Amino acid sequence: MQTSKRSFILHRTQYYETDAMKIVHHANYVKWMEEARLRYFDECGFHWKAVEETTGIMIPVLFQSVQYKQMVHFDEEIRIECECTKFNGVKMNFQYTFQSCETEELKAVGITKHGFLDRNYHPVALQEYYPQGFKALNERWEYHRNEVDI
Repeated sequence: MQTSKRSFILHRTQYYETDAMKIVHHANYVKWMEEARLRYFDECGFHWKAVEETTGIMIPVLFQSVQYKQMVHFDEEIRIECECTKFNGVKMNFQYTFQSCETEELKAVGITKHGFLDRNYHPVALQEYYPQGFKALNERWEYHRNEVDI
């Protein structure tokens, strides 16, 4: 089991991710949150692609928000941290921080909220529909539950 509270990815911004001012376009933060979230799932042993293909479970984004603090520029390396702040088998929430690798300056913060759906787009309780997936995610959540501001 992964015992770290947060997962993270490192990302060097690409030219195509910027606007005419060579500042990262806001839509990229949403993509980066998904990449960090996938890392979190993988570290739990919950391999999203395999889970979706074998069980049909989908984890749509129900809400997302990003608060921009400082601009991220072309060729800047950033660290995107992902932390689960709620998990009950029906819903799951994450918070994210975007930080400069060079200066450690906080660039942005974000949140996403998710639900679990079956192939027919009906909500499911993960603990009933896919118990081993629930166990994998719940072990990490329970390990850090008392450290998270719910």
